[in-house]
Amino acid sequence: MGADHERLYTDHAPTGNAQDLLRLACDLESNGDLRAAATAYDQAHLLAPSDAEVTDARRSLLDQMAIKEHGIIFRYVPAGTFLMGSDTGEPDERPVHPVRLGDYWLAETPVSWATYCDLMGWEPPPAGHPEQIPEKGHGRVPPGFILHEANKIRLQYCEDETTRALDWHAHTSPHEWTGGDGEKVGSRTMFGEPERDDPRRPWGYGRKPMVSVAWQEAEELCERLSTSDIGYSLPTEAEWERAARGGLAGCRYPWGDVPPNAELCDFDRFNDFSILPTHRLPPNGYGLYAMAGSVWEWTSDWYDADYYRTSPGSNPTGPSTGTERVLRGGSWADCADAVTASFRMSRPAVTWRDGEWGGHMTPNIGFRLCRKRRPGDPTG
Repeated sequence: MGADHERLYTDHAPTGNAQDLLRLACDLESNGDLRAAATAYDQAHLLAPSDAEVTDARRSLLDQMAIKEHGIIFRYVPAGTFLMGSDTGEPDERPVHPVRLGDYWLAETPVSWATYCDLMGWEPPPAGHPEQIPEKGHGRVPPGFILHEANKIRLQYCEDETTRALDWHAHTSPHEWTGGDGEKVGSRTMFGEPERDDPRRPWGYGRKPMVSVAWQEAEELCERLSTSDIGYSLPTEAEWERAARGGLAGCRYPWGDVPPNAELCDFDRFNDFSILPTHRLPPNGYGLYAMAGSVWEWTSDWYDADYYRTSPGSNPTGPSTGTERVLRGGSWADCADAVTASFRMSRPAVTWRDGEWGGHMTPNIGFRLCRKRRPGDPTG
Protein backbone atom coordinates (compact mmCIF):
# COMPACT_ATOMS: atom_id res chain seq x y z
CA MET A 1 0.00 0.00 0.00
CA GLY A 2 1.44 3.37 -1.04
CA ALA A 3 1.80 6.37 1.25
CA ASP A 4 -1.12 8.21 -0.34
CA HIS A 5 -3.29 5.12 0.00
CA GLU A 6 -2.26 4.64 3.65
CA ARG A 7 -3.21 8.25 4.46
CA LEU A 8 -6.77 7.47 3.40
CA TYR A 9 -7.11 5.39 6.56
CA THR A 10 -5.17 7.58 8.98
CA ASP A 11 -6.07 11.21 8.18
CA HIS A 12 -8.99 12.43 10.28
CA ALA A 13 -8.60 15.97 8.89
CA PRO A 14 -7.58 15.39 5.27
CA THR A 15 -5.79 18.06 3.33
CA GLY A 16 -5.65 18.59 -0.39
CA ASN A 17 -8.33 18.83 -3.01
CA ALA A 18 -11.67 17.08 -2.83
CA GLN A 19 -11.67 16.63 -6.61
CA ASP A 20 -8.30 14.83 -6.46
CA LEU A 21 -9.72 12.47 -3.84
CA LEU A 22 -12.83 12.02 -5.95
CA ARG A 23 -10.71 11.01 -8.96
CA LEU A 24 -8.74 8.61 -6.76
CA ALA A 25 -11.98 7.11 -5.45
CA CYS A 26 -13.34 6.66 -8.97
CA ASP A 27 -10.12 4.93 -10.07
CA LEU A 28 -10.20 2.61 -7.07
CA GLU A 29 -13.85 1.80 -7.73
CA SER A 30 -13.13 1.10 -11.41
CA ASN A 31 -10.35 -1.28 -10.36
CA GLY A 32 -12.70 -3.13 -8.03
CA ASP A 33 -11.18 -1.94 -4.73
CA LEU A 34 -14.53 -0.86 -3.32
CA ARG A 35 -13.41 -0.67 0.31
CA ALA A 36 -10.57 1.74 -0.43
CA ALA A 37 -12.81 3.67 -2.82
CA ALA A 38 -15.41 4.13 -0.09
CA THR A 39 -12.76 5.52 2.24
CA ALA A 40 -11.53 7.91 -0.46
CA TYR A 41 -15.06 9.12 -1.11
CA ASP A 42 -15.46 9.62 2.64
CA GLN A 43 -12.30 11.75 2.78
CA ALA A 44 -13.48 13.83 -0.16
CA HIS A 45 -16.82 14.29 1.59
CA LEU A 46 -15.05 15.53 4.73
CA LEU A 47 -13.37 18.23 2.65
CA ALA A 48 -16.44 19.15 0.59
CA PRO A 49 -19.65 17.94 2.27
CA SER A 50 -21.80 20.19 0.08
CA ASP A 51 -20.23 19.11 -3.23
CA ALA A 52 -23.06 17.37 -5.08
CA GLU A 53 -20.74 15.33 -7.30
CA VAL A 54 -18.84 13.97 -4.29
CA THR A 55 -22.02 13.35 -2.32
CA ASP A 56 -23.76 11.51 -5.15
CA ALA A 57 -20.76 9.30 -5.98
CA ARG A 58 -20.25 8.47 -2.31
CA ARG A 59 -23.91 7.64 -1.74
CA SER A 60 -24.02 5.47 -4.87
CA LEU A 61 -21.10 3.31 -3.72
CA LEU A 62 -22.30 3.08 -0.12
CA ASP A 63 -25.72 1.98 -1.37
CA GLN A 64 -24.02 -0.63 -3.55
CA MET A 65 -22.12 -1.98 -0.53
CA ALA A 66 -25.20 -2.34 1.66
CA ILE A 67 -26.04 -5.94 2.59
CA LYS A 68 -29.37 -7.52 3.49
CA GLU A 69 -29.17 -10.46 5.86
CA HIS A 70 -31.73 -11.98 8.22
CA GLY A 71 -34.28 -9.49 6.93
CA ILE A 72 -32.10 -6.57 8.11
CA ILE A 73 -30.39 -4.00 5.87
CA PHE A 74 -26.81 -3.35 6.97
CA ARG A 75 -25.17 -0.11 5.85
CA TYR A 76 -21.45 0.04 5.14
CA VAL A 77 -19.20 2.29 7.23
CA PRO A 78 -15.77 2.70 5.58
CA ALA A 79 -12.46 2.26 7.37
CA GLY A 80 -10.77 5.46 8.43
CA THR A 81 -9.91 7.82 11.25
CA PHE A 82 -12.31 10.27 12.87
CA LEU A 83 -12.35 12.68 15.79
CA MET A 84 -14.28 11.21 18.72
CA GLY A 85 -15.81 13.20 21.57
CA SER A 86 -16.63 16.87 22.06
CA ASP A 87 -14.92 19.85 23.67
CA THR A 88 -18.28 21.54 24.27
CA GLY A 89 -20.19 18.61 25.76
CA GLU A 90 -20.12 16.91 29.14
CA PRO A 91 -16.82 16.18 30.93
CA ASP A 92 -16.96 12.49 29.98
CA GLU A 93 -16.99 13.48 26.27
CA ARG A 94 -13.46 14.91 26.57
CA PRO A 95 -10.84 15.11 25.29
CA VAL A 96 -11.55 15.01 21.56
CA HIS A 97 -9.19 12.38 20.19
CA PRO A 98 -8.50 10.67 16.85
CA VAL A 99 -9.69 7.06 16.56
CA ARG A 100 -8.85 4.72 13.72
CA LEU A 101 -11.36 1.99 12.87
CA GLY A 102 -11.61 -0.78 10.35
CA ASP A 103 -14.67 -1.08 8.14
CA TYR A 104 -17.95 -2.65 9.27
CA TRP A 105 -21.65 -2.69 8.58
CA LEU A 106 -24.29 -1.31 10.93
CA ALA A 107 -28.00 -2.13 10.84
CA GLU A 108 -29.98 0.57 9.07
CA THR A 109 -32.43 0.77 11.99
CA PRO A 110 -32.68 -0.48 15.57
CA VAL A 111 -33.97 -4.04 15.79
CA SER A 112 -37.76 -4.28 15.95
CA TRP A 113 -39.65 -6.55 18.33
CA ALA A 114 -41.00 -8.64 15.46
CA THR A 115 -37.50 -9.10 14.02
CA TYR A 116 -36.02 -10.04 17.38
CA CYS A 117 -38.65 -12.69 18.03
CA ASP A 118 -38.31 -14.09 14.52
CA LEU A 119 -34.51 -14.36 14.67
CA MET A 120 -34.57 -15.82 18.18
CA GLY A 121 -37.15 -18.42 17.17
CA TRP A 122 -39.70 -17.04 19.64
CA GLU A 123 -43.45 -16.76 19.37
CA PRO A 124 -44.12 -13.54 17.43
CA PRO A 125 -45.58 -10.45 19.11
CA PRO A 126 -47.85 -9.85 20.88
CA ALA A 127 -46.87 -13.10 22.64
CA GLY A 128 -43.15 -12.42 22.30
CA HIS A 129 -41.59 -15.29 24.24
CA PRO A 130 -39.60 -18.50 23.66
CA GLU A 131 -41.33 -21.86 23.62
CA GLN A 132 -39.65 -22.84 26.87
CA ILE A 133 -39.39 -20.27 29.69
CA PRO A 134 -37.15 -21.21 32.64
CA GLU A 135 -39.12 -21.66 35.84
CA LYS A 136 -36.32 -20.34 38.01
CA GLY A 137 -33.53 -17.80 37.63
CA HIS A 138 -30.95 -16.33 39.98
CA GLY A 139 -33.35 -13.67 41.22
CA ARG A 140 -36.30 -13.60 43.55
CA VAL A 141 -39.05 -13.86 40.94
CA PRO A 142 -39.69 -16.29 38.05
CA PRO A 143 -37.99 -15.26 34.78
CA GLY A 144 -41.32 -15.49 32.97
CA PHE A 145 -42.73 -12.72 35.14
CA ILE A 146 -39.88 -10.34 34.20
CA LEU A 147 -40.31 -11.16 30.52
CA HIS A 148 -44.05 -10.59 30.79
CA GLU A 149 -43.48 -7.18 32.41
CA ALA A 150 -41.04 -6.18 29.66
CA ASN A 151 -43.54 -7.30 27.03
CA LYS A 152 -46.24 -5.14 28.59
CA ILE A 153 -44.02 -2.12 27.91
CA ARG A 154 -43.34 -3.34 24.37
CA LEU A 155 -47.03 -3.80 23.73
CA GLN A 156 -47.44 -0.15 24.60
CA TYR A 157 -44.66 1.32 22.47
CA CYS A 158 -43.66 -1.09 19.68
CA GLU A 159 -46.95 -1.42 17.77
CA ASP A 160 -46.66 0.02 14.25
CA GLU A 161 -49.76 2.20 14.10
CA THR A 162 -50.13 3.29 17.74
CA THR A 163 -49.65 7.02 18.21
CA ARG A 164 -49.96 7.16 22.00
CA ALA A 165 -49.63 4.60 24.78
CA LEU A 166 -52.45 4.44 27.33
CA ASP A 167 -50.99 2.59 30.30
CA TRP A 168 -48.96 -0.48 31.13
CA HIS A 169 -51.73 -2.91 30.13
CA ALA A 170 -53.61 -1.32 27.26
CA HIS A 171 -52.13 -3.29 24.35
CA THR A 172 -52.49 -6.82 25.66
CA SER A 173 -55.02 -7.44 22.92
CA PRO A 174 -55.03 -11.27 23.13
CA HIS A 175 -55.80 -11.19 26.86
CA GLU A 176 -59.21 -11.23 28.48
CA TRP A 177 -60.56 -11.21 31.99
CA THR A 178 -63.74 -12.58 33.55
CA GLY A 179 -65.97 -10.01 35.22
CA GLY A 180 -67.96 -10.57 38.40
CA ASP A 181 -70.99 -11.56 36.33
CA GLY A 182 -68.97 -14.20 34.48
CA GLU A 183 -68.75 -12.18 31.26
CA LYS A 184 -65.48 -12.23 29.33
CA VAL A 185 -63.93 -8.76 29.03
CA GLY A 186 -61.11 -7.94 26.58
CA SER A 187 -58.28 -5.54 27.39
CA ARG A 188 -59.51 -2.93 24.93
CA THR A 189 -62.89 -2.85 26.65
CA MET A 190 -61.24 -2.41 30.04
CA PHE A 191 -58.58 0.14 29.12
CA GLY A 192 -59.86 1.83 25.98
CA GLU A 193 -58.85 1.76 22.34
CA PRO A 194 -55.37 3.25 21.71
CA GLU A 195 -54.98 5.97 19.13
CA ARG A 196 -53.60 4.58 15.85
CA ASP A 197 -52.59 6.20 12.54
CA ASP A 198 -54.77 3.77 10.62
CA PRO A 199 -57.10 1.66 12.81
CA ARG A 200 -57.97 -0.51 9.79
CA ARG A 201 -54.44 -1.93 9.57
CA PRO A 202 -53.63 -5.21 11.32
CA TRP A 203 -51.60 -4.87 14.47
CA GLY A 204 -47.89 -5.18 13.69
CA TYR A 205 -44.55 -4.77 15.44
CA GLY A 206 -41.97 -4.30 12.70
CA ARG A 207 -41.72 -0.54 12.10
CA LYS A 208 -40.60 0.70 15.52
CA PRO A 209 -37.65 -0.27 17.72
CA MET A 210 -37.92 -3.00 20.31
CA VAL A 211 -37.65 -1.46 23.79
CA SER A 212 -36.96 -2.60 27.35
CA VAL A 213 -34.00 -4.60 26.04
CA ALA A 214 -31.11 -5.67 28.28
CA TRP A 215 -27.70 -5.69 26.62
CA GLN A 216 -27.52 -9.39 27.52
CA GLU A 217 -30.60 -9.99 25.35
CA ALA A 218 -28.94 -8.18 22.45
CA GLU A 219 -25.75 -10.19 22.89
CA GLU A 220 -27.80 -13.40 22.94
CA LEU A 221 -29.14 -12.56 19.49
CA CYS A 222 -25.63 -11.70 18.23
CA GLU A 223 -24.30 -15.04 19.42
CA ARG A 224 -27.19 -16.87 17.80
CA LEU A 225 -26.61 -15.22 14.39
CA SER A 226 -22.80 -15.25 14.23
CA THR A 227 -20.97 -17.82 12.12
CA SER A 228 -17.36 -18.63 11.31
CA ASP A 229 -17.62 -16.25 8.33
CA ILE A 230 -19.70 -13.39 9.72
CA GLY A 231 -19.67 -11.93 13.21
CA TYR A 232 -22.56 -9.96 14.70
CA SER A 233 -22.21 -7.85 17.83
CA LEU A 234 -23.26 -4.66 19.47
CA PRO A 235 -21.10 -1.84 18.06
CA THR A 236 -18.28 -0.56 20.21
CA GLU A 237 -18.79 2.96 21.47
CA ALA A 238 -16.30 4.24 18.88
CA GLU A 239 -18.00 2.35 16.05
CA TRP A 240 -21.36 3.73 17.12
CA GLU A 241 -20.11 7.35 17.19
CA ARG A 242 -18.32 7.14 13.84
CA ALA A 243 -21.46 5.73 12.25
CA ALA A 244 -23.66 8.33 13.93
CA ARG A 245 -21.57 11.18 12.54
CA GLY A 246 -22.37 10.01 9.02
CA GLY A 247 -19.04 11.12 7.56
CA LEU A 248 -19.24 14.70 8.88
CA ALA A 249 -16.34 16.13 10.86
CA GLY A 250 -16.83 18.07 14.08
CA CYS A 251 -20.60 18.41 13.79
CA ARG A 252 -22.80 18.19 16.85
CA TYR A 253 -25.54 16.01 15.37
CA PRO A 254 -25.71 13.23 12.75
CA TRP A 255 -27.07 15.68 10.17
CA GLY A 256 -24.77 18.63 10.98
CA ASP A 257 -24.99 21.57 13.39
CA VAL A 258 -28.61 22.58 12.85
CA PRO A 259 -30.40 22.17 16.20
CA PRO A 260 -32.75 19.17 16.29
CA ASN A 261 -36.35 19.65 15.27
CA ALA A 262 -39.38 17.48 14.55
CA GLU A 263 -38.33 17.02 10.90
CA LEU A 264 -34.88 15.68 11.81
CA CYS A 265 -35.17 13.77 15.06
CA ASP A 266 -37.61 11.90 17.31
CA PHE A 267 -36.88 13.69 20.60
CA ASP A 268 -38.35 15.90 23.33
CA ARG A 269 -41.74 14.14 23.28
CA PHE A 270 -41.86 12.76 26.80
CA ASN A 271 -45.50 13.78 27.20
CA ASP A 272 -46.49 12.07 23.92
CA PHE A 273 -45.78 8.53 25.19
CA SER A 274 -44.91 7.18 21.75
CA ILE A 275 -42.08 6.29 19.38
CA LEU A 276 -42.20 7.33 15.74
CA PRO A 277 -41.74 4.64 13.06
CA THR A 278 -38.00 4.46 12.42
CA HIS A 279 -38.09 5.36 8.72
CA ARG A 280 -40.29 8.41 9.18
CA LEU A 281 -37.32 10.78 9.57
CA PRO A 282 -34.33 11.12 7.18
CA PRO A 283 -31.16 8.99 7.43
CA ASN A 284 -27.67 10.34 7.99
CA GLY A 285 -24.82 10.29 5.49
CA TYR A 286 -24.23 6.56 5.90
CA GLY A 287 -27.89 5.76 5.28
CA LEU A 288 -28.57 5.04 8.96
CA TYR A 289 -31.90 5.98 10.52
CA ALA A 290 -32.57 7.18 14.07
CA MET A 291 -28.95 7.56 15.18
CA ALA A 292 -30.22 10.50 17.23
CA GLY A 293 -33.41 10.22 19.27
CA SER A 294 -35.91 7.35 18.95
CA VAL A 295 -34.32 4.95 21.48
CA TRP A 296 -31.07 4.77 23.41
CA GLU A 297 -28.84 2.11 21.85
CA TRP A 298 -26.60 -0.31 23.69
CA THR A 299 -22.93 -0.52 22.80
CA SER A 300 -20.57 -3.31 23.81
CA ASP A 301 -18.35 -1.05 25.98
CA TRP A 302 -18.27 -0.84 29.74
CA TYR A 303 -18.66 2.76 30.88
CA ASP A 304 -15.77 4.78 32.32
CA ALA A 305 -16.08 8.56 32.52
CA ASP A 306 -12.29 8.99 32.07
CA TYR A 307 -11.76 6.36 29.39
CA TYR A 308 -11.10 8.86 26.60
CA ARG A 309 -7.93 10.06 28.34
CA THR A 310 -6.25 6.67 28.01
CA SER A 311 -8.12 4.86 25.24
CA PRO A 312 -6.06 3.39 22.39
CA GLY A 313 -6.04 5.20 19.08
CA SER A 314 -6.96 2.14 17.02
CA ASN A 315 -10.16 0.09 17.39
CA PRO A 316 -10.83 0.83 21.08
CA THR A 317 -13.18 -1.61 22.80
CA GLY A 318 -13.69 0.15 26.13
CA PRO A 319 -12.55 -0.74 29.65
CA SER A 320 -11.97 -4.41 30.45
CA THR A 321 -14.44 -4.36 33.35
CA GLY A 322 -17.25 -2.22 34.72
CA THR A 323 -20.70 -2.16 36.23
CA GLU A 324 -22.69 -0.41 33.48
CA ARG A 325 -22.68 -0.53 29.68
CA VAL A 326 -22.61 2.55 27.48
CA LEU A 327 -25.81 3.76 25.81
CA ARG A 328 -25.78 6.24 22.95
CA GLY A 329 -28.08 8.42 20.87
CA GLY A 330 -30.72 9.75 23.24
CA SER A 331 -34.39 8.95 22.77
CA TRP A 332 -37.88 10.21 22.01
CA ALA A 333 -38.22 11.20 25.69
CA ASP A 334 -34.97 13.22 25.93
CA CYS A 335 -34.01 16.84 25.32
CA ALA A 336 -31.73 18.17 22.59
CA ASP A 337 -28.61 17.95 24.77
CA ALA A 338 -28.88 14.15 24.89
CA VAL A 339 -29.28 13.48 21.14
CA THR A 340 -25.84 14.67 20.03
CA ALA A 341 -23.36 12.35 18.32
CA SER A 342 -21.06 12.43 21.35
CA PHE A 343 -23.34 12.32 24.42
CA ARG A 344 -22.68 9.32 26.67
CA MET A 345 -25.00 7.54 29.08
CA SER A 346 -24.85 4.19 30.87
CA ARG A 347 -27.01 1.75 32.78
CA PRO A 348 -26.75 -1.66 34.38
CA ALA A 349 -28.87 -4.42 32.92
CA VAL A 350 -30.02 -7.85 34.00
CA THR A 351 -31.42 -10.39 31.58
CA TRP A 352 -34.97 -11.58 32.21
CA ARG A 353 -33.54 -15.09 32.50
CA ASP A 354 -32.01 -14.09 35.85
CA GLY A 355 -35.37 -13.07 37.29
CA GLU A 356 -34.32 -9.54 38.27
CA TRP A 357 -35.74 -6.14 37.36
CA GLY A 358 -33.01 -4.25 35.48
CA GLY A 359 -32.44 -0.59 34.71
CA HIS A 360 -33.23 -1.27 31.05
CA MET A 361 -36.96 -1.82 31.75
CA THR A 362 -38.07 1.43 30.16
CA PRO A 363 -39.78 2.30 26.86
CA ASN A 364 -36.73 4.06 25.39
CA ILE A 365 -33.83 1.55 25.36
CA GLY A 366 -33.11 -0.65 22.33
CA PHE A 367 -30.20 -1.70 20.10
CA ARG A 368 -28.97 -2.25 16.57
CA LEU A 369 -26.61 -4.89 15.19
CA CYS A 370 -23.07 -4.47 13.92
CA ARG A 371 -21.77 -6.83 11.23
CA LYS A 372 -18.08 -7.52 10.62
CA ARG A 373 -16.14 -9.60 8.13
CA ARG A 374 -14.31 -12.70 9.27
CA PRO A 375 -11.83 -14.79 7.28
CA GLY A 376 -13.80 -16.56 4.60
CA ASP A 377 -16.63 -14.00 4.44
CA PRO A 378 -17.52 -13.87 0.72
CA THR A 379 -18.59 -10.22 0.97
CA GLY A 380 -15.13 -9.14 2.20
